[in-house]
Amino acid sequence: MSTIAFQGPLNWTGYLFLQKRLFTEIVRQESKEVRIDLAGVERVYPNGAVPLIVLLEGYRRQGVAVRVDGAQIHPAMLSHDYLALLDPSAGVAPRLGPSAVHVFHDDVEVNELINQKIHQVLGQAQYAPGVLPAFEWFLNEIAGNVLVHAEGQRGWMQVVVHPSTQHLSVIVADDGMGIPESIRSSALLRERFGDRVDDGEAIEIALREGVTSKPDFGQGKGLAGTIAIVKANPGATMSITSRQGRVSYSLEEGLKVRDHQPPLAGTLVDVQLDFSKPIEIEKALWGHVPVNFTEMLYGKDLPVGVMRLSLCDEAPSFGNRITATRIRTKIENLLATAPADVLEIDFHGVSILASSFADEVFGKLAAKLGIIGFSRRLRFLNLNAFCQGVIDDVVQARLAQNYASKNGPTNE
Repeated sequence: MSTIAFQGPLNWTGYLFLQKRLFTEIVRQESKEVRIDLAGVERVYPNGAVPLIVLLEGYRRQGVAVRVDGAQIHPAMLSHDYLALLDPSAGVAPRLGPSAVHVFHDDVEVNELINQKIHQVLGQAQYAPGVLPAFEWFLNEIAGNVLVHAEGQRGWMQVVVHPSTQHLSVIVADDGMGIPESIRSSALLRERFGDRVDDGEAIEIALREGVTSKPDFGQGKGLAGTIAIVKANPGATMSITSRQGRVSYSLEEGLKVRDHQPPLAGTLVDVQLDFSKPIEIEKALWGHVPVNFTEMLYGKDLPVGVMRLSLCDEAPSFGNRITATRIRTKIENLLATAPADVLEIDFHGVSILASSFADEVFGKLAAKLGIIGFSRRLRFLNLNAFCQGVIDDVVQARLAQNYASKNGPTNE
């Protein structure tokens, strides 16, 4: 059994090192057993771990035994489920946490996963206008491409919010035919672009509006709209790698088309949004206004203009400020994405609220919205007398604090 030792950060550059070493060992030297030693990993990034997961899965399907050692010493390998997918034989059960890599196989699973990711990001940060609708739109489009165009057996998705850098990271990968083959398989596109298009050029063609290898299934707006969103968000980046081609975009470098060797089976899409900067979503999508996904998720079966959030769906208990901060952030995002709607907070099943929790959520919301905005935008359902009293107390205290900070203390 040959061993490949890795040292340093497992990012895109780290992945390229491992991809080339594995290609040498397995393809050129025809090794059937390979051990990867990841004890020297310093940091783990989605754009290094996710493509490595897909790569190792592909080699195993070809009958190669690949073992991964040493990865368990890095916390992210466990919390993001990297190790569980890098080496299923390690016996590590997936935790399926909010920032973990998730695998999907069909439209039912991908729809459930996208809804889960939307719920996830709503509570993790506050976003500039247009960022959340843009995220929901391109996540649906990219994941949909896996099902319609890739013709692979599965897809992988990871969504990570980085509050410190104010970036929203999205990785979607598959083990299908790849974009170049999909483009070249279309007689219509061969007639339009010729039959000698290399892999990088094929990816660049796929980014153009109206280009699709399967017109019966789409209009060729998915990848084109995604890169338009990225271009409309200063600080955002995007890269697509498939077979022997790689196309990347950043504001500093513009659109770059490169060769990628050895070939990457399937397709890897990596999008990084700067969520502190607004996105003019209608302008980016050629005048198209996406359906308000928050109203669809939280306003289902309710009158127009009404959304509902059930507290019991958000947490098992309501006694600390960490949980409260996440819930308040979600409420603020819901109010921002549907500025004319009323949000109903359903307290069904909630018997006790800690004052610290109530202050972090409702006290701070009252201070931010003002008493008129607070009363107009929020409506409480199934609220018992105890919880009502706790909320009233913290709201009054916050409003009094606001008044004092603006007008000075009152003299009695």
